[in-house]
Amino acid sequence: KLIPTSDSDDEDDLEQEYMEESVKSIFLERKFSEFIPESSQSLKFRSFLVAAEGSDEEDDVVEGALMVMKMLGDFGRYGIEPMCFSYELEEEEEDDPMTHCVAYHTLKGGHFDGEIKFSLDQTEEGIVVSVTLAIPQGGRAPPERLAKAMVSSMTESIVESSRIRTKQTLSRRSQSQLYRARASGSATLKRHLRYEQEKSQEEMAKDRKRKWKRNNPDAGRYRPTGCRGPSGSGPVHGF
Repeated sequence: KLIPTSDSDDEDDLEQEYMEESVKSIFLERKFSEFIPESSQSLKFRSFLVAAEGSDEEDDVVEGALMVMKMLGDFGRYGIEPMCFSYELEEEEEDDPMTHCVAYHTLKGGHFDGEIKFSLDQTEEGIVVSVTLAIPQGGRAPPERLAKAMVSSMTESIVESSRIRTKQTLSRRSQSQLYRARASGSATLKRHLRYEQEKSQEEMAKDRKRKWKRNNPDAGRYRPTGCRGPSGSGPVHGF
């Protein structure tokens, strides 16, 4: 499915960049079933790491996955499909279009045999997201209706997740710009108010000083009105 992008102006370029980052993060995080359409069969896909078989090293792990889908099990019940990681291809050169592919193959104990592949390709029209289910010759295949619902549901989920993540990123960017603008305006207003307050205080101080000098002709001059007596005899004042 195509996720259209545009390069008509800077805002669209920014949205396209965020969309690309969102799709890449979904593939890296293996979030292939976040937003399964309500009209589709209930489906969940989870990827996880498990210890490699026959290895004693703690860091020696392999990637596995489980897919749970309604109507996939016996008698129309939920079915669990265990899977194992097959391969991952990623190409993102500066001048080349972006491509990313992740594939898993089924294990014993599941309800069908084959490989499911998630891929994205960048084109001039936008980003193409696809999910492919391949069944080997002679392998067990799920009912055609379930197979179509499986691939279409996860394709729609990846597209919807990309759109939501892109909107969230744009919203956070807009809120950040608004906050910075408000913070800058608030700081400017505070500086202006502080300047006006200091200016008013200086003018009030000068005005008080002028009034004090006008009402006190001898202001600033020290003229003692008496003299001290001998030490211990207390003050003696003359008038």
